[in-house]
Amino acid sequence: MPTRKIYTNTIAQIAGKIITALISILLIKVLTGYLDVAGYGLYSKIYNYLSIFAVIADLWLYTITVRELTKNEWDEKMIAKISGNILSLRTLSGILIIGLSLSIAPFLEGYDSLMALIGIGIVSLFTLIGLINSSLMSYLQATLHTEFSIVANTCGKLLTFGMILMFSVFLFPRSTTPDIEIFSVVMLAGLAGNIVMTWLTWWYASKWQRIEFAWDSDYIKHMLRISLPYWLALFLWVIFFKVDIILLSVLEPADIADTSIALYALPMKIVEVGMMYGTIFLNSLLPVLTTAIERKDSEKVAKLTRHAFMLLFAGGIAASGFLALFAPWVIRLISTPEFVTQTVMGYGSIDALRIVGWIFLVYFVSSLYTYILIARWEQRQMMYINAGIAILNIVGNIIFIPMYSFIGSAWVTLATQILLLILTYIAVQRK
Repeated sequence: MPTRKIYTNTIAQIAGKIITALISILLIKVLTGYLDVAGYGLYSKIYNYLSIFAVIADLWLYTITVRELTKNEWDEKMIAKISGNILSLRTLSGILIIGLSLSIAPFLEGYDSLMALIGIGIVSLFTLIGLINSSLMSYLQATLHTEFSIVANTCGKLLTFGMILMFSVFLFPRSTTPDIEIFSVVMLAGLAGNIVMTWLTWWYASKWQRIEFAWDSDYIKHMLRISLPYWLALFLWVIFFKVDIILLSVLEPADIADTSIALYALPMKIVEVGMMYGTIFLNSLLPVLTTAIERKDSEKVAKLTRHAFMLLFAGGIAASGFLALFAPWVIRLISTPEFVTQTVMGYGSIDALRIVGWIFLVYFVSSLYTYILIARWEQRQMMYINAGIAILNIVGNIIFIPMYSFIGSAWVTLATQILLLILTYIAVQRK
């Protein structure tokens, strides 16, 4: 695969993500107006909860599949075997995870209400469909045919946005509709958008490769064996990045927990949406970087990593600097006045955004080092690093949430991201 194809593929994906990000901003604007602050906190809490289970079900198979398909790019039978088995494995793991998430939720403080359980049930289906979509995208990513994702993502987001807008204005106005009905239709709108996106991705992928389920026990065992260390590393990373919302719901007093989560989740959502741009580029880089490392082409490896570092560092500086300078304007733009004025312990969403906005810079660079470790098959180092980071993050949140509420979580998240950057840099420089 020519290097130029990486940039073409990345630009196409970024263009699509810019479109979907703009729709997401409009969606957040509608959601924060349709749901009150506590309602948006519950909405964010449920998606955060299910994202952890999504990682469990994912098994790190997306990145491993991209790498396996790249190694066998000229063998059509092997590509069909890999794609079919991964599709079956991820679908099965998704079904199992739905049952697990629903069985645990009633025993967790803050997740045991009827409204929360309804939301978890709907988002569980969302998660299952998302795993199927991701299986299809791994094939398109490996063959650098992801340009159609612009259309699929845009259509899915537009449907969700249109449904919520229609519900809020015409069918279920906030002034006359019970909160549980408002919350349910918002969740169903997200599910409908994901179904449309996955169907479109399936249709496009079938133009390049016949999509079918397959089950080869020996090959699935092989994939699980090589993916397990990566999965543990990713799971620990997600725990460290997502556990703050769960700890806020448990450690904060019940009367302010959802409000604290909402004020913190809004800036973190901005960071989450922005972080995917670095990931898009690195996913496009991974097949070529892996091939160069396996061929011991040190000149190409150096060139790829140098260019990647410059792009990611510049993007991180621009994004973090912008959010630090214009945090009040950003919060006003994408939410309602409540998110600007409401505070917990004297802190609001603007304060949190000025802190977590610097995650862009740190994450973009540390992700490059992480992907180098992936390409070099050094998953054990990732597992040890992420385990240490996850433990520090949990301990930090337990200490600082009671003292500083969500602003303590913001500082802990940024500090542990900086430590992750230092440790991955050291791991890469050893070779």
